[in-house]
Amino acid sequence: MAEEPSNPKPQASARPNFLLQRGSLVVYLLVVVAVLVAVNVLASRHDKSWDLTKSHVNSLSPESVKIVSQLTRPLNLIYFDHATNFASAQAFFSRYQRESNQVNVEYVDPDRHPDQAKRYKITTYGSIVVQSGAHRQIVSNMTEEDVTNAIVRVLKGARKVVYFVEGDGERDPNDTGRDGYSAVKTALESENFTVKTLVLAQTPQVPADCAALIVAGPTHPLLQPEVDAISNYINGGGRALFLINVETTGPLIDYLSSTLDVKLTPDVVVDASGIGRLFGASELMPIVAHYDNHPITAQMDQTATMFPYARTVEPGAFPNSKAIVTPLLETTPQSFATTNFANNQVRVNPATDQHGPLTLGVAGTLPTVAQNGGLQNVGDSTDARFVVYGSPDFVSNSIIDFQGNRDLFLNTMDWLAHQQNFISIRPQSPTSAPLNLNAAEMKGILLIFLAGLPLLVILIAVGVWWRRRAL
Repeated sequence: MAEEPSNPKPQASARPNFLLQRGSLVVYLLVVVAVLVAVNVLASRHDKSWDLTKSHVNSLSPESVKIVSQLTRPLNLIYFDHATNFASAQAFFSRYQRESNQVNVEYVDPDRHPDQAKRYKITTYGSIVVQSGAHRQIVSNMTEEDVTNAIVRVLKGARKVVYFVEGDGERDPNDTGRDGYSAVKTALESENFTVKTLVLAQTPQVPADCAALIVAGPTHPLLQPEVDAISNYINGGGRALFLINVETTGPLIDYLSSTLDVKLTPDVVVDASGIGRLFGASELMPIVAHYDNHPITAQMDQTATMFPYARTVEPGAFPNSKAIVTPLLETTPQSFATTNFANNQVRVNPATDQHGPLTLGVAGTLPTVAQNGGLQNVGDSTDARFVVYGSPDFVSNSIIDFQGNRDLFLNTMDWLAHQQNFISIRPQSPTSAPLNLNAAEMKGILLIFLAGLPLLVILIAVGVWWRRRAL
């Protein structure tokens, strides 16, 4: 019986199927490669990371983000250190570069490039040159607070001069005691201000280079010539910050009330809400968490401030004043303003005392006097600016570092000096958040590593063996 001829068609179609499968594999690999390339391109152009640490130590603060994201000209950062430290420095500076393509970072080993170190007068490893245009700062510590402050200084350019009035018991910017203002002076200098003092009783005229005048808690009434000098300065477009004591009286209070339309009642604010106890404060140290709509307080949401031994400061209703005054911040509804105080004894009468919320600070503008004797239009950039707070203690050395007190003060100074772009919440030094475990928790973790993980591996191995056996 003749054998049937074998059918070669299945064998003939095997090669086309093999080629089709190989072609599909190649297409699949090309698609995967294309997707990976696209993902890498997008990642390089849109760098994004998430900081899950409690204090967000691996991300920039709101101030740093605001300052860097608004750059309109190149900002150069030059890091001088051993090449072995460049990797950690790159992780730090990349946070700034993610916020703006205007940030340029250069890494220089001073041992390999001594000419560069000599050019920038670098004498220590880890130094950072912050440069923009013709202005330059050198930072010795690679921390966000130091680097961002240096960026602010080079962007602000020339230093502006702030004068503290002295001679009537005002707070001293060189005093390092609890009630002194040495911390205020340091904070101002870090923001590119130069701090000077001025005795108006000797020279009743504010210098022409004064960017802002500070009258901080006078314990004696200012003389009329001193107040006249302040009035002339403000009428000419000057900027002033008044920090008024409860006991302050005399011509200065009259000037603030009549000309600047600020109502200053001789009272003491008592906070009966109990919130202060959470911070170790007494009833005479009211906590503020409500802020009005103003450039000074625009960034202060969810930030508390403390005003020890404060008096109320409110917009007035003086009919002849041309000033425009707005409130800045208020106490809790559970606070009272009492005039019944003497010999450090304060008594509250809820039936007669003013109930909260109580205003503790105001900001205002005043049309300036033109050379021809007329008044400039209200809202003009040359208008005088002033701020009045009812507590000089809120920025004393012992209180300034409470929550947002420093930020509120510096924001006030930036607004007065017409530097509103720099108003924000400044970066804070990172705080550690250690994980505290008791003995039982430590024992549980030890059991997980010694018994739990090996048992999990055994169970996975048994599962794989059982599945293969069932096939």
